[in-house]
Amino acid sequence: MRSNVTFKKSLLALAIVQATAMSSMALAEDTVLLDELKVEGRAITELDQEITAEDIEKSQATDLKGLFQNKSEVTAGGSVNIGQKIYVRNLGEDSLNITVDGAEQSGGVFHHAGRITIEPELLKRVEVEAGAANATSGPGALGGSIRFVTKDASDLLDDDQNVGALLKSTFSSNGEGLKNSATVYGRTESGKTEGMLHILDSSHDNYDDGEGNELEGTELDESLGFVKVKTQLTEEQGLSVSYESLKKAGDMTYKPEWAYNTTLTNKNPLSDSESTRKTTTVNYNFTDSESDLIDTQVTLYKTRNDLDSVDGSDNITGFVETVGVTLQNTSILDQHELTYGLNHREDESNYNNSSNTETGTVTGLYLQDSIDVNKKLTISTGVRYDQYDLDDVNNQQLKDSDVSPNIGAVIYLTDQLNLTANYSKAIRGPEIKDAYKISAGVSNSDDLTAETATNTEIGINYKKGSFSVSGGVYESVIEDAIGTETPWGKAYTNLEEDIETTGFYIDISYQLERLAAGLHFHSADTMQGDQIVTRYTHSSTATSIGDTLVLSLDYQMSQTFEAGWSAEFVKGIHDIEQSVSTYTLTLDKPGYATHNIYAKWLPLGDDQLTVALTINNLFDKQYLSHASMEDYNGNSGWEGIVGTAATGRDIRLSAALKF
Repeated sequence: MRSNVTFKKSLLALAIVQATAMSSMALAEDTVLLDELKVEGRAITELDQEITAEDIEKSQATDLKGLFQNKSEVTAGGSVNIGQKIYVRNLGEDSLNITVDGAEQSGGVFHHAGRITIEPELLKRVEVEAGAANATSGPGALGGSIRFVTKDASDLLDDDQNVGALLKSTFSSNGEGLKNSATVYGRTESGKTEGMLHILDSSHDNYDDGEGNELEGTELDESLGFVKVKTQLTEEQGLSVSYESLKKAGDMTYKPEWAYNTTLTNKNPLSDSESTRKTTTVNYNFTDSESDLIDTQVTLYKTRNDLDSVDGSDNITGFVETVGVTLQNTSILDQHELTYGLNHREDESNYNNSSNTETGTVTGLYLQDSIDVNKKLTISTGVRYDQYDLDDVNNQQLKDSDVSPNIGAVIYLTDQLNLTANYSKAIRGPEIKDAYKISAGVSNSDDLTAETATNTEIGINYKKGSFSVSGGVYESVIEDAIGTETPWGKAYTNLEEDIETTGFYIDISYQLERLAAGLHFHSADTMQGDQIVTRYTHSSTATSIGDTLVLSLDYQMSQTFEAGWSAEFVKGIHDIEQSVSTYTLTLDKPGYATHNIYAKWLPLGDDQLTVALTINNLFDKQYLSHASMEDYNGNSGWEGIVGTAATGRDIRLSAALKF
């Protein structure tokens, strides 16, 4: 676990010493305006939320939980890295379309682990669409989509620079973590071709929770290799090729979403585990400079997720591999902006490199039209057709297809005020199951059909000067949800009861010359029939998150120093009663409040050297995230079914040296 410790410590120390010694050379501190915060109307063609590279730098995020910690509508919980699952408005990964640079991450390897592993340091931004959205969101986007976009060389190069390098080192107090990364990047003299190579090595011991208890199974060793080359073939054509290899390993809990225990009814011992993701992506674009009819993008990708673990004396391995293509073109005709294309992917899930395998294909055609009717009205409407085919582990062939329409509108009452409304539908047909599941005697109903989601939403948005506010209400309904009758069930069927979510959100931002303030609130209730859904009963499909309020303040003292604070307040959900098979279970999801602060210093007056300090969970709060597995310990026979507590206070100090 502590390999290369001396090198890592020396790199961080060297950068900090240089910062201290040369701080007197900093540039004069001029008056600085923070970048304007924008809250736009949530029409059907707009993003709901975006996380930028600057946001990631402030939190010094190392996992999905940290990446989404200041987003009221998006949550990822759990202290075991690979056990974290993403939930958008209470709907989970199985209900989302998730991509990395356009490469779809179609399925998880193990239902007790998350579908996607990512290194936040590599990201340029994360785009979130909440709720079944427009036709371009991709197949299976019942609850929305998440798009991870990686950095380019041009994001790191200065305007007058053709070759550069970045060395960064981060120390984390909780778990005594150390992370080193090195990035080299450059472009040709003509500026037509650029490339970057990023290498990262990170490790930490087990975390401690807010009460100082060691959280067994949370240690991690991580390594990342990433290369991307972009070239402008002609004035109208561009090509990008990237390859990413991410490995996370350690003595984790066998079921990463459950807490470690070896004595209770439901045991969850440690397992020597290794998770890897390898993704290759090719993106091509052609824009006809003489015509508004051709703006074409082509994405080819192959991604493979592996998980190796130990269950008792048995070594277990599983993988999910996806190969796919997306073809898309945009044409502008008068007031119409037409986007149309094709998605096709082929998936394989395999357990122990054996005959326990499932294969599936998904093919979709789509058309979306954004219409500027006049200065007061914009309409967006579209449709997609998806065909799902599955050859399951029992050699059963299943298929289904359907059409998903959508329509939305933005009504501009004034230059500062608009109203939005939209309705959308999405389907997800029979798909491959996770690799570990197909070894357990699972089966599909012979009349299994696609599940269907509808999303209805209205909103209002106001912006004047440095003040903006937006809010909205929505209803999401998943009909014929695909699942099992119990968490341990093996027969997949269309569930009788709909999964219904009703909610509302409020976003407020205000900006002065140096100070930016934000308030984000989200409230949602997700039910199946008369029962509240939980992560335990609904796994990666849905869960219940209490009312969430996120507050933030950012203050830029000068060109070389900024600091900020954020807090998350989550209301408890109490007296939950569930009927699971013949059992009646009761539980609570207690509320919590956490605070985080950060500071960023440019001691040389520019980004040649950056020193950053972040303290997450400032007051060492002891809590269990609402996105984690719930605590069922109070029910006899269910002891041990509980998620790992959140990490306690974590002080992160980093130094980045740019050449």
